[in-house]
Amino acid sequence: MTSTRAFGLALSILMLSTTLTGCLGLAVQREFMESIRDEPIVRNTEETVGFDYTFESNSLDSVLYTNETIIDFDDTISQLVIDFRAQFPYSSVLDELVGNETNEYRYAHAKIWKPGVRESGGEPFWEVKATQDFPQQKFSFPQSDLISGPWIFEVEARGYGVTAPIDQASFYDHFDTYATITKPCIVFPESHDLDECTYLSDLQS
Repeated sequence: MTSTRAFGLALSILMLSTTLTGCLGLAVQREFMESIRDEPIVRNTEETVGFDYTFESNSLDSVLYTNETIIDFDDTISQLVIDFRAQFPYSSVLDELVGNETNEYRYAHAKIWKPGVRESGGEPFWEVKATQDFPQQKFSFPQSDLISGPWIFEVEARGYGVTAPIDQASFYDHFDTYATITKPCIVFPESHDLDECTYLSDLQS
């Protein structure tokens, strides 16, 4: 009964507003629609960028891989998480046989730079260099460590990928590294689907 009465009241208000002329009628309709609109929902979302590469060489020459990307940080970002993993089969055995000379031919070196630091010759905000198997590891940084601006995420790596006549003798060097930022996103129920939202930083700009 209560819902029927509320619907009737809402219908009456809308009908009354249509009888009012000019801006007054539009203002009444706008205020009514605002009063029944669902409250925006704030949720944290994650954006991930990174690099994933498996080497293939089939020769005595190692393969060089380099790449970089820009991550735009703003003051709404609450966390940065970096994942890094590298796989260099038989690397420990080779080091024992020929020493660490192989380290210049098989490695993965990832860095993240704060805005303007690389250009000025400073130190990376974060870096890892692996020359042997490096199990997947996460590195987390809170908002207090982050500043707004274009951050550089880069990687340089060398490796081999050998397909042998015997499968057991085949091996492929591999690495993957990802940077994930967490930032708030606003869901407006009346205009968004459940999987859509607008970043708070976009609303502030």
